[in-house]
Amino acid sequence: MASQLRGYLKTLEKRLHLDPGERDKILVELETHIEDRTQDLIDEGKSSDEAVQDALSGLGSYRALAGQFYEVHSRGSWHHTALAVLPHILLAFTYAFHLWKNPVWVGAMLTIAIGTSVVGWRKGRPRWTYPWLGYSLVAPIVSWGLAMSAVGYGAWVVLTQGTLPLSIPIYIASFVYIGFSLWIVIRFVSRVARPDWVMASLAVLPMPFLAYWFFFFYNWGFAESENVRQLREVDSSAAIVFIIIAVATAVFYRIGKRLIRVALLLITTPSLIILAWMSVQGGRGYMGVFVFVVMSMAVLLSPALFDLKDNREELAEYVFGADQKSGLPESAE
Repeated sequence: MASQLRGYLKTLEKRLHLDPGERDKILVELETHIEDRTQDLIDEGKSSDEAVQDALSGLGSYRALAGQFYEVHSRGSWHHTALAVLPHILLAFTYAFHLWKNPVWVGAMLTIAIGTSVVGWRKGRPRWTYPWLGYSLVAPIVSWGLAMSAVGYGAWVVLTQGTLPLSIPIYIASFVYIGFSLWIVIRFVSRVARPDWVMASLAVLPMPFLAYWFFFFYNWGFAESENVRQLREVDSSAAIVFIIIAVATAVFYRIGKRLIRVALLLITTPSLIILAWMSVQGGRGYMGVFVFVVMSMAVLLSPALFDLKDNREELAEYVFGADQKSGLPESAE
């Protein structure tokens, strides 16, 4: 009896893409319900094994059960939705009033994002913290990109001119920083993505646009441009982008169905990149936009790799008989 119940709950736990606190509470309550139902069936004259089988079969497939729990418990309250939307609103405000050129404001924004992320992390990572966690990665990702650019530029100069533009210690430090920062980001994302990769994808939703803006717009010299009207148009488009992200985030939190959430993310990402491209009247051309959209989709879906890893482990356990040993009923699978 105990092995059957543990096997069912263990399998269900892997499918519950919820916060650890919510997940543990659900499992405790479900275990109590199964034990009570099993005892009722035993009192009716059934054997212990038959009672457990019937009690678990009455719950149905663990996939369907996990989906029901997810839909009910993952839907955010209006209060949590507002907290999740707030960082996007702040970014829209930043672009609307051209505050991204003010280092004090940018530093304050990063400090707020990191501080809020730390508070949320210590509280068990409630769902409203995920957008804040995403923005807290901006600084290491941007610095990593700059280090990669420096290394790439050095390699290009070596190939074309045969000399290094910077000293060797600088490149050694760049390689060390690239490896270390990449390790930090991967470790961080893995911790965030493992409970629910869809929430992790929501956290990185603004990243493709921020990368597009930083590595393309800024490098084109818009910050020093004398064409104030064009600069204001770019900032206005960026503000609209973050308003769209805020609206998509609000819809995401208020809709509990996982499939709809995935579809929302997949629709929003390429739309934002195309809007960013249109805001600079064509930018790098259609092929460049297509490549950037593909790369953005890859970044957005990369947290799903952690879920696939868990599914492969679960499949391996099933193939090698771990589930049979735990006594899971076929109806529960």
